[in-house]
Amino acid sequence: MRDGFGVHTAEGALGGAIGTLFLDRMMRATHRLPEKLKPTATREHPGEFVVSRAERLLGRPLDAPGRERLVQGLHWAYGIAWGGLFGLLTARMRIRRLGEALLSGAALGSAVWAVGYAGWLPLARLTPPVQRQGARHAGMSLVTHIAYGVASAVPLYLMDRIFRKRPWYERALDAIER
Repeated sequence: MRDGFGVHTAEGALGGAIGTLFLDRMMRATHRLPEKLKPTATREHPGEFVVSRAERLLGRPLDAPGRERLVQGLHWAYGIAWGGLFGLLTARMRIRRLGEALLSGAALGSAVWAVGYAGWLPLARLTPPVQRQGARHAGMSLVTHIAYGVASAVPLYLMDRIFRKRPWYERALDAIER
């Protein structure tokens, strides 16, 4: 039985990285949609917003290459952290069926969307309040984040399927000892 919180959190973080990659690809693809179907646009990239606030606190700008790496790093850290949190929260749950992975992933994506698009992004004035975003725009943002959540949850499902009896690291140690 896989019961290591650290292992499940790491698996969730891996799922979060996969989900973030998937979300990036989806967001790029949505730029080709008609304007009325595009997800809610932010006034400024959230990573840029955070980095510019950090620069204000530091009292100086960061060098351009370092700044860009930090902006991208924050984006990835956000997605990976949500996946890791998901893995931690589901460490005692067994995701035994694909339907469970899809449902739990949809819940994760919805939570990430709610915290961002209905929460901190409007508070930071990066997006309008969710009730003023328009149903299509908000709906498309929600759909892309549900896809992120599903893409993040499926690796946990696969790990549960593959290593149902014992954690992978125990099986690997046994193989090394032989």
